[in-house]
Amino acid sequence: MKRYKTGIFIIILLCLACTAGCTAPPQSQTRGYVTIADMDIVIPQGQPPSNTTAIEVIPYIEALYGDLEKVDVLVSAKYAGTDVVVTERRVSDLSLEEGKTHREVIPMKLENGHNYDIWASVWQDGRRQVTGSVAVALPDRTAHAKTIARSLLAVTAIDVMTPDLEADPITLDIFLGLENIGLSPSGQVAAKVKAYNLQKGITAARESATLGTIAGNASTERSIRLTVPNGYDYEIGIEVFENSALITGGTGRVTLAPPQGDSKSGETGKATKPPTLTVTAAPTPIPGEVQVGQFRVVEGGRVGPTQPGFAAVLALLALGAAAYVVRRGRREG
Repeated sequence: MKRYKTGIFIIILLCLACTAGCTAPPQSQTRGYVTIADMDIVIPQGQPPSNTTAIEVIPYIEALYGDLEKVDVLVSAKYAGTDVVVTERRVSDLSLEEGKTHREVIPMKLENGHNYDIWASVWQDGRRQVTGSVAVALPDRTAHAKTIARSLLAVTAIDVMTPDLEADPITLDIFLGLENIGLSPSGQVAAKVKAYNLQKGITAARESATLGTIAGNASTERSIRLTVPNGYDYEIGIEVFENSALITGGTGRVTLAPPQGDSKSGETGKATKPPTLTVTAAPTPIPGEVQVGQFRVVEGGRVGPTQPGFAAVLALLALGAAAYVVRRGRREG
């Protein structure tokens, strides 16, 4: 008789396990999710020579498993390989329809001469669902970039010095080692220096200087002075011209740490030279030659309902109870 009752109880529990899958899951399990199918970077043609470029970031967003409301898209431009945000734009309260791809055009303006990572993330109900990025390299598009001259001049050394490392703002002297390997004197030499604040994402200072002529088969050193706020990291861009034609250029970084005092005496130490800045000259890109990498999804949202829900939990409980009853029935028998 006991075995008969045990068998009936097992059948009831198995029926509960089988029907558990038919139990309607809560609304949160069937709610739709968002994905970024792709992202385009469009560079509108016909832009005049400038130190900035207008771009259009176009993410293609799709709703899965249902329509969605109040979806936000955040697009950020960062220096490549860093977390320094140059600019960002947010588009809010988008409505997405299941089965249709939503195309959003988000304009941005970026300074030329840098490599960027363009990040796009989609948010829904205050949660980030998916994140992806694409790399963009913007060349110099200023007017002088159109004339790249051949020259017998070479930049042999670049150094940075300051009369007072503790001053704020701080004065930086950019020293250029120049060599003329030709037999005749060079043309008129000029240089431009730009200091870009990497923490704030702005150009802190620009300076130009006429350096005169360099005698044939001779070397010399010339300097340009600029003043910037102390305590930041700077990207220093240098361009050298001969007779108004660009001959070489390069970039480097210098770190200006906040002044630190002497822990023993309590006095602030003095220095006359920050870390050496080495700039590697590189050929100027052809104007309009923009390099765009392939879009990649870095962090994706769930592609479907993954929570067990009430139905799966009930099934597990039923099967567990059935196993317990079988073991108990065997012991009693």
